Amino acid sequence: MRLLVLSGLFLAFIAAGHGLGYHQDVGVPEAARIRAIEARQVSSRIIGGMPSQYGDNPYLAGLLITLTTNQMSVCSGTLLSTNKVLTAGQCWYDGYSQGKNVQVVLGSLQLFFGSRYDVSAIAVHPGFNPRKKINDIAMLTLRWSINFYRYVQPALLPPRGLNSTFQGVGAKVSGFGKTSEWSAVGPETVQNAVSVAVSGSNWYDCWYRLPQRPSSDENLICTSGDNGWGACGGDLGGPLVIEDYYNLTSNYNGSALLIGVTSLMSPYGCQTGFATGYTRVTSFLDWIQRNM
Repeated sequence: MRLLVLSGLFLAFIAAGHGLGYHQDVGVPEAARIRAIEARQVSSRIIGGMPSQYGDNPYLAGLLITLTTNQMSVCSGTLLSTNKVLTAGQCWYDGYSQGKNVQVVLGSLQLFFGSRYDVSAIAVHPGFNPRKKINDIAMLTLRWSINFYRYVQPALLPPRGLNSTFQGVGAKVSGFGKTSEWSAVGPETVQNAVSVAVSGSNWYDCWYRLPQRPSSDENLICTSGDNGWGACGGDLGGPLVIEDYYNLTSNYNGSALLIGVTSLMSPYGCQTGFATGYTRVTSFLDWIQRNM
């Protein structure tokens, strides 16, 4: 395990260009980047990831968010049913910028050129605090129910009573962010994913290594930033899943188990070695079920 050491001078430098919230710091620039790259049919996402093929992440939703300033921002989400998508509360309001309208993209490798579905309602967790970075979870309701097919399938929610930290479990994170801090990869595709191991839930492995530290780590899952792998940019709100979880536990079901919602990423560059923090889904099952 590598320990990232940043001097106070460097921290001050990288912090100087940030601090306006997810949308202005990341989402709006990322939307412009993705739109331009897709127009050239060269795109990328997820740091350390590889280009996805159709059907690799059938539960992954792309979010096109129009802010009250009429700027376009981007996030990711997870399809849970024919009309429900789970995402991060920051995608709707990050403490600075407020969303006005959201469209969901499903079954597409590209974000701006995929099929769009209108959102009719948005429920943000009542305890969400964008400044303290807690309870970062929200539910979107599609205006019309969609049909499942090979490239559009829901993720599974953990069963009630599952009391697991998932420490050491191999998981997969996907979204519409970068695959490299410096270069695009792969022709004609923006969808990407990377396999990561869930870190320990202790103070050092999780909370201490996050780029933005919440006021509480009680409802967090972390993956380390070692080897430069993790979520970035437009991946906010996207899924952390265990693939074929029920298959692995002798109760076969070929779907992916959703264990986290991407919440805390480094705004200082995606390959600086910071951990990634996810809202722990098992901590919010009651709220999720009430909003299904």
